[in-house]
Amino acid sequence: MSLCLVSAGVIKTLSVTAFMLAWTHSVEKSEWQEDWRVTPRGLQIVEARVQGTGAGMEPPPEARLADGWFRWKPHLAEQSEVALGNSGMAGEWRLCTGGKCRTLSDILGHPVGANVTTMRVCDASATPVVPSDEAALCKSGSQAGPDAVIRACNVALNREAASVSEKIDVLRVRAAAWRAKGERRRALDDYDTALRLAPAHEAVRAERKSLFHEIELQGATMPLKRAPKP
Repeated sequence: MSLCLVSAGVIKTLSVTAFMLAWTHSVEKSEWQEDWRVTPRGLQIVEARVQGTGAGMEPPPEARLADGWFRWKPHLAEQSEVALGNSGMAGEWRLCTGGKCRTLSDILGHPVGANVTTMRVCDASATPVVPSDEAALCKSGSQAGPDAVIRACNVALNREAASVSEKIDVLRVRAAAWRAKGERRRALDDYDTALRLAPAHEAVRAERKSLFHEIELQGATMPLKRAPKP
């Protein structure tokens, strides 16, 4: 089993069985860390800790102070996916293994920006999106350009053999391409289609929320529903 990171159509596979996530509050300068394991049942969080406190970084009541860190064990079942968003109050997520830490942008090979990064357990020998040349083009979205990615995803979505999971992956990639073109309405449509296929899909919900946040930050106006045709 391996760890796969997915963001803006790019997929990276890391051969690790355990890792640490960390980020630093940009105002309070407090450090947040989480220890994770890669298991056949999903991603398992082992411990969370925070160095000090700050807005959005309050430890839970069961946390115990030791060596300058508030430490606790979250009572969560193994997660099939974990969505890592970005906040204006936080620095970029860092992933650490073997005592070395790298930002998600460094690992993925492109600036993550406002894009949500999804972590999941995967088979290093398997292709996590759809098979075929279209999958390769979707995975290299930032290099191929949004128009080429959208065309490839259109072909991939028309494959009758594609599973629900594969369709959701392609819809997410195409939504990211629409966002890169500034076509927020179409990106929202793809997220809505994906949620109709899997209403509880955590990563899709997080990416859709990120899109609305992007719209608010840029002061864009966009109707939530298309006007009815005359």
